[in-house]
Amino acid sequence: MGRLSGPRLGRPPASTAGDTRQRIIGVAAELFSDLGYGVTTNKDVAVAAGISTGALYYYFASKLDMYVAVFRELQARVDVRMRQVMETETTFGGRLRGILDAAHELNVEDPSIARFQGTARVDRERYPDLRKAIPNPPGEGAGLMGRLIGDGIETREIDPDRRREAEAVVRVMFVGLVASVSSDPEVHRLAIDGLKALLDGHLIRGPGPAPRPG
Repeated sequence: MGRLSGPRLGRPPASTAGDTRQRIIGVAAELFSDLGYGVTTNKDVAVAAGISTGALYYYFASKLDMYVAVFRELQARVDVRMRQVMETETTFGGRLRGILDAAHELNVEDPSIARFQGTARVDRERYPDLRKAIPNPPGEGAGLMGRLIGDGIETREIDPDRRREAEAVVRVMFVGLVASVSSDPEVHRLAIDGLKALLDGHLIRGPGPAPRPG
């Protein structure tokens, strides 16, 4: 999956270049989500974007470049929303609940984000060039996990001796929401509400008294 070489075509008008690039990223996100990195071709993207394959090379030198651009674009949107939550809330519990709610809002606004993150995790493990180009697993953000858990330790909501357990549990929440229920907004909402109830100690309780004989 190396770089594709080819001549760059004439520079498009400045007023349309940015719009075309964003259109390419949008359709590429859909195709990569549905078909995966290996199956999707530059021709598929060009046709969906309404441009020639040759014109596509003006914007991206290779499929890998285009994939990384899609990843960065979608991750940036996720990071902005997550940072807003981190700056608004002051506790680990408040931040985690806010991030879960923000994840649902994003999934409703643009389902392709979660779908792309789900397939990107699989593709990243299959293709070494993607693993090299995308060092952090999709959906976790640059340093988000470390900051979230670190702040939880500072507020004494997390035992520092159980940091790795906390990281693993939060990662399961994030990845599970993407991989298991993101395709159904109603179930996605139910899962998030269930996770929040679990954090509050309301979802599961101890066993009740044994039934009386007779």
